Amino acid sequence: MKTNSKLIMSLAIFCIMMVSAKPAYAYLDPGTVSMMVQALLAAFAAAYVSIDSFRRRLRSFFGRVFGRKNSGGHDSDDS
Repeated sequence: MKTNSKLIMSLAIFCIMMVSAKPAYAYLDPGTVSMMVQALLAAFAAAYVSIDSFRRRLRSFFGRVFGRKNSGGHDSDDS
């Protein structure tokens, strides 16, 4: 199967499942909601740290390539 036909098949199955879904009558207590919020905040924090680390490495690399000195691994404009 081609990738395009796999995508169409997956979307068709997803649509069929959504149309035939029955209500769950589920209850989310405050503890569950706070765990979801905590997981979401942790994901945002991890993404921020990863992006910041990549930005610092990239900035350091281009600083070395173009002859700019990096003082102690910290950016001078960051406080």
